[in-house]
Amino acid sequence: MKLIKLSLAVMLAMATASFGADSLEDAFKDGKFKGQFKFVYTNGSDSNAVALANDPAEGANTGSIAVDMRYLTGDYYGFKLGLGFEAAHDLEFHNEDGGSEDDTRNTVSAAHLHEAFLQYSFLKSNIKVGRQTIKLPMTLTSSAFALEDSFDAAVLTINEIPSTMLKLLYIKEWNMRYGDGSASTGLTSSDKHFSDAVYSLFFRNTSVKDLTLTGQYLTTDDENMKGDAPTTVTTGAYDEYYVKANYKLPTDFPMTVGAMYGAADFDATAVKSTDFYALLAGTVVSGVKLDAAYASVDEDNNFPGTLGHVPDAIIPTSMLTTNGIFAGMDSYSLQGIYNFGVKALSTRVKVAHFDQANNGAFDDTNEINMDIKYSFGGALKGLSTRLWAGYADMKDDDFTNLRFYAKYNF
Repeated sequence: MKLIKLSLAVMLAMATASFGADSLEDAFKDGKFKGQFKFVYTNGSDSNAVALANDPAEGANTGSIAVDMRYLTGDYYGFKLGLGFEAAHDLEFHNEDGGSEDDTRNTVSAAHLHEAFLQYSFLKSNIKVGRQTIKLPMTLTSSAFALEDSFDAAVLTINEIPSTMLKLLYIKEWNMRYGDGSASTGLTSSDKHFSDAVYSLFFRNTSVKDLTLTGQYLTTDDENMKGDAPTTVTTGAYDEYYVKANYKLPTDFPMTVGAMYGAADFDATAVKSTDFYALLAGTVVSGVKLDAAYASVDEDNNFPGTLGHVPDAIIPTSMLTTNGIFAGMDSYSLQGIYNFGVKALSTRVKVAHFDQANNGAFDDTNEINMDIKYSFGGALKGLSTRLWAGYADMKDDDFTNLRFYAKYNF
């Protein structure tokens, strides 16, 4: 019965779809190609802070270059084929002084088939099957370093419900950005295969005026390691979820308020469940966008990271060095974004304070971040730069962290 219903749905979709190109050859000719050259430099000062004992940025001095090329065919009876390739080369800055400073996230010399998927569009929706990048809060491929993660997955995007978008995810493989297994991954191989797949549901709803609701649920019964720092689960079932509400107040000046709640349940020996909540507020004053946030994680356990090496993607107070996802963490942040009247410029300054229960390693930590982005125009159109730097004052030492990016899109 399910198969019959699915077949009827596919037939209906085919009947209502735009067939696009007249031939398969035309579909390939009508395809679109895009690429990017990237230079990434990272630097971290030496620090004796206990909280940074396993931080790959501590003492780092690395540089790498990368190329990312992607091709998407034109439409052929609702179908499109996507292919992507990425390669990176470690410039070995860390070897110049004979030392071993090494942020392994940015010292990879490797090449990957980054994307290889088939997409079928029907009505207002689509399904994408194969190797692909996914940009959702709990399943988020990171572009912070030279190479990017990808997933072998099936993703169904449904846009038929008014004011609602749904994504259903089936993930079988997490393809690591690292060229091979390394200490920073905690894995014995470069990719993570899920013998029991990861299932996830993401939604966004805007049916109530000025209110945006988003949320995601993720689950797996896989017996092997799942998640990223700071918490991984090695046995039994694993469930993680969050919901977020943002509301634009009906005031004469722009003002938004928001709230988040998330939790994770572990079916593993000696691992307790955990949860967090966060409050947000934002406004614009004289062209400066201001955002404030407070987050609190319970004391039972760290809140797990996402799939995709972006462990701090959900907690709004997280910084370049200090993440707000650790057990017993209370964190506060305030950021301002301003372009100084220059359309191509974005300048962001963010400050945060962290307290951790039981005199934890992050207790009484203060951090300030500066993030400057600029996109060139004219003869240099496609070129952009970013300087992201932070200074953290921890209870037993301080730390300076810096990343610089130069990218050219073509």
